[in-house]
Amino acid sequence: MTLHRLAPRLPGALLALTLTLSACGGGGNESGPSESIFVSTQSVTVGSIGQCMLGTGPEVHIYGGSPPYTLSNSLPQGMKLDKTVVQHSGESFVITFTNSICMTNMPITIEDRMGRVTQVMVSNGA
Repeated sequence: MTLHRLAPRLPGALLALTLTLSACGGGGNESGPSESIFVSTQSVTVGSIGQCMLGTGPEVHIYGGSPPYTLSNSLPQGMKLDKTVVQHSGESFVITFTNSICMTNMPITIEDRMGRVTQVMVSNGA
């Protein structure tokens, strides 16, 4: 078949391809929309006023966005994360509180591979 015979069929083929792509919904994954990162909790508060927790704290799950997710700890003297990268949507990291350091609203920053960012604010003894 020659090119000039294919040309009249091309617009119909493009329309069919467009309709097929539109029908699939596009974007997102089973864990949430791809354009947003979600966490199982936006804030963590442990300990009580004047008494700072020492030891294993909560597990935080990450959803949506574009994995992998890179974690940044703003106060490594007072809390440790069990990993620096979460590979897949729906997986988690655990916060462990160290040195009995009190803190108020210290962020753990979560960045996906597309540069989208969210934070979990952590307080201990506040």
